Amino acid sequence: MIGPSKFISEMRPYAFAQIDRIKDDLQSRGVDVIDFGVGDPTSPTPEIVRSACKEALDRRATSGYPSYQGSDEFREAVSRWFGSRFGVDLDPASELTATIGSKQAIFMLPLAYVDPGDIVLIPDPGYPPYTTGAKARQGRCHYLPLVEERDFYPDLNGVSEDVVSKAKILWVNYPNNPTTKIASRSFMKEAVDFCSDNDVLLASDEAYSELYYDEKPESILSVDGARDISLVFNSLSKRSSMTGHRIGFVAGRGELLDPFKKVQTQSHSGAATFIQDGAVAALSDESHVEDLRREYREKRNLIVETLEGLGSEGVYAEATFYVWAKAPGGLDSLEFSQRLLSDAYVNTVPGRALSQTAEAGGEFVRFAMVPSLERTREACIRIGDMEL
Repeated sequence: MIGPSKFISEMRPYAFAQIDRIKDDLQSRGVDVIDFGVGDPTSPTPEIVRSACKEALDRRATSGYPSYQGSDEFREAVSRWFGSRFGVDLDPASELTATIGSKQAIFMLPLAYVDPGDIVLIPDPGYPPYTTGAKARQGRCHYLPLVEERDFYPDLNGVSEDVVSKAKILWVNYPNNPTTKIASRSFMKEAVDFCSDNDVLLASDEAYSELYYDEKPESILSVDGARDISLVFNSLSKRSSMTGHRIGFVAGRGELLDPFKKVQTQSHSGAATFIQDGAVAALSDESHVEDLRREYREKRNLIVETLEGLGSEGVYAEATFYVWAKAPGGLDSLEFSQRLLSDAYVNTVPGRALSQTAEAGGEFVRFAMVPSLERTREACIRIGDMEL
């Protein structure tokens, strides 16, 4: 019998795939489920982006393979945007590369930097590809719990010398999925110093940098010393409602980026050029991003007020398009998520599904604010009618 690899056999099911199966089963039975599960925006991709993609398809009648590192136009647009947004100058020729979204890039990074037995430091709860990418390279995962008592920052000082000596990558993700936390300048400096002192690559996932409400997040590359040890991963998926287009970028010093670019030449043939043209248009326009932030703010306010009224003693919605809420009534994350689904037909993600350790996420539930404002209002009415 031909069997799968040990890596596949031991891989945890992707949390969102499980959630989709449960939701689909309910909907197949005629249940009206309001879905706050997977973070996939339902807001239309901006017209400026769609028009640019359509025009590019007509203009580029012969497609041809795209450049592995992205078109000159795309990398130049990213460089302009990054400089304007974060005050960081990037050389589009050597310090930027296009990616097929950020998930593919995050999963592939260990191929460039991790040997079997090396350690990858991973926030927990966190994005699953941090873990699967490391394990695919036979790396060892060391999890850093993001708990309320530490304001959702990892305890870098608590990492043992034995672990640090074998560490190759530290993943950080701010604004954070799922806790919604924005990194302080002092924490970013702490992370940079930790990696500089220990020869660790600082991999900063900044996919939610543009979804904020008050404080504007910074990039790790704006911190003194960060350029020597950091790579930044970003995407237009959330900023411009382009999840299906699969376009993002990695930024960093050429010497750090080159090993990753070498992996790209073996793993895919580049992001579609007409999609890159659409991304150039997206990066030239901030008005649609401001509209998205206003929409998410209104949804956030409704959900936060509803959950606090239900008795939740910790509701966090600092940035991203998530709400990270502590389960009320003495319930744990799984119990509360199940009650929301069974009593209110509202689908969420229990924190346990996003966590690798018992310490992290066990009390919280994540809401992805992707339903329309009207559906969000309906969900809040249903939740408000629950009795715990």
